[in-house]
Amino acid sequence: MTQARYPSMRPSLRRRGVAARLTAAGALLWLLFGCSTTDRSPADPSPPEPPASGARIFSLTIGPATFALEVGQSRQFVPEARDSLGLPVSSVAVSWRSDAPSVVTVDATGTVRAVAPGSGRITASVAGARGVVSGSSVATVTPVVAGLQRWIASRSALTDATLLGAWDDGIATSYAVGQNGVLLRSRDGGPWTEIPLGTTETLTGIWGASPTDLWITGTNGLVLRGDGSAFRVVDCGTTATLLEVWGLSATEVYLVGDRGIILRWNGIRCEEMPSGVTDDLWGIWGANGTSVFVVGNNGVILRFDGVAWRRQPVADRTPFFDVWGSSAGNVFAVGTGGTIVRFDGLQWTRQEVPGRANLFALRGRRFDDVYAIGNNGAAWHFDGVRWRSLATGTGQNLRAISFRGDGLARLAGWYGTVVTMTGAGLTAGFRTEITSPPLLSAWGTTGGPLFAVGLGGSVFRRDGVTWVLQPVPPAHDLYAVSGNGPTDVVAVGDTGTILRFEGTTWRRDTAPIPVVLRGSWSGGGQHVLVGERGTILRSTGSGWTTLASGTQRFLRAVWGPDPTTLFAVGDSGTVLRFDGNRWIPMVVPTTQRLRAVWGSSPSDVFAVGDSGTALRYDGLTWSALPRPGARDLRAIWGRGPTEVYVSGDSGTVARFDGSRWRPLTAPWRSIVYALVGLPGTSGAIAVGEAGRIWDGQP
Repeated sequence: MTQARYPSMRPSLRRRGVAARLTAAGALLWLLFGCSTTDRSPADPSPPEPPASGARIFSLTIGPATFALEVGQSRQFVPEARDSLGLPVSSVAVSWRSDAPSVVTVDATGTVRAVAPGSGRITASVAGARGVVSGSSVATVTPVVAGLQRWIASRSALTDATLLGAWDDGIATSYAVGQNGVLLRSRDGGPWTEIPLGTTETLTGIWGASPTDLWITGTNGLVLRGDGSAFRVVDCGTTATLLEVWGLSATEVYLVGDRGIILRWNGIRCEEMPSGVTDDLWGIWGANGTSVFVVGNNGVILRFDGVAWRRQPVADRTPFFDVWGSSAGNVFAVGTGGTIVRFDGLQWTRQEVPGRANLFALRGRRFDDVYAIGNNGAAWHFDGVRWRSLATGTGQNLRAISFRGDGLARLAGWYGTVVTMTGAGLTAGFRTEITSPPLLSAWGTTGGPLFAVGLGGSVFRRDGVTWVLQPVPPAHDLYAVSGNGPTDVVAVGDTGTILRFEGTTWRRDTAPIPVVLRGSWSGGGQHVLVGERGTILRSTGSGWTTLASGTQRFLRAVWGPDPTTLFAVGDSGTVLRFDGNRWIPMVVPTTQRLRAVWGSSPSDVFAVGDSGTALRYDGLTWSALPRPGARDLRAIWGRGPTEVYVSGDSGTVARFDGSRWRPLTAPWRSIVYALVGLPGTSGAIAVGEAGRIWDGQP
């Protein structure tokens, strides 16, 4: 094309750029294939004949570098030939070969069939530009195994609802209320049972005028009244959340809640009382009809003198969550940051306290035997002179406390937790009666105990068939557990929490930095931990050192066959590999959050994560597998390359047999956070929501 033939067209920068690229491309072809001996004019429309495909092939691949099949399975390989520019070449005549036809065969179409257990190499060959070009893949053939077929609950749960209120009738019947309309009852120190109420509202408070006249408050203005077994709704004319109920008698019951609401039941109906504030009111207690105290947000403390509610001057502006006293001249209020103030009949003064935990409930037996409880299992005792910290044996957030007629106390809190306290003060004893925190990790060893860890610093141990809650130092939420043996176990979690078990008791280790530690791996006498901001810690003995990860991404899991070959996975498709000296980023075909990693060997590694993402590493590259489902996947574990299990949200459980994912039937519809094999057996355990644990059996 010239300007003379097409005078209306003018040269442009774009045309000159295209011409330059065509010239460069022509020069490259000349260098590759030499000049043509065919005499053609520039105007000849017929292109030259392309060279034979074999002359253009520089590389040939046939699939993953490694793969696995069960006996009887087959797999179709599609060869991929490319030229010197990396472009695909079609219509390639490939010859196939197996170096172990008694183990694995391959036909002329590239179909591989597993014959017997063992391994073999499949090779594809084609005539290429520089002779024969080949690609190969190593096959592992395993026997057919049935795998896990059924799941049996080995630890069940009463409820995982957060318990927000507690009350005892004085004759050995205790109650606790909480989320989702949960009402629990224990008679004569017996087991806790749930009393159906027919509501899913969150229940916030409970109090009784007598053993057969109980009041319950909740969200959306819910008020229930009953005899402990059957309840009816009381219409108090409000839709505000009512946060607490307390009274002096059956005809003088007070209900407080959102936006400064105070209601009083007069024996016939509820009447609203002007509070003078719009702050949420959380707690109420009184000595008599002219000394009733209410506490709430922004340092609000109100006192009813029999005529009106009047605000009390208090220096602190902290939210106050509960109030209790032994008399009108000895009243305490508790709140955030460990705040405790005391009223002596004239003024409120701040108390010296042993910590900074948020406090939510307060009760006592007398003026020199007062208890405040709160977050992370905090419990403090006032002996009439000062406050001291007590060890409750739980890390769950505690929200309510009540005393039985015999002096025994019940502490209630998150995840359906109820702790019994016997004795008083520094000599008090604590025992967790029920608790159902989410369990996020499990580990065990052949001939040794099994451990499962979860929120609230919970550690459960099983030596036979029963899971028992372990006494541990006060700890934050625990996310992972692993070990080198029954006397070398670590459990890690929030705020740099590291607990170490050496065969007898758990003790606290000091982490170099107080970050969230989300995953752990143990092997070869070492422990490796990963967590937020790309944190990687390693212990080869008693201390911990920080390893450079080269990333700020949140790392959520780590696995490896030995301490010199480890894989860590995390947010935004992050995958790192440790080669014994440094952590190296790997290229993966996803940006989804990866939550778990496991492998049968260094060349057979799986990673799973959000939206059903499943990846496999063949020793050279990561590739995407078909998704087992659309739900988030949170755990992966297996016994070999053709028996790999995943679990996740909404009851998702599936098995990869080397060829495909097969969904499995599970007796749960909740989240399973971890899968682990039962050492020395062909079974496994699954742990998840509500503290539930299942045994998987063939």
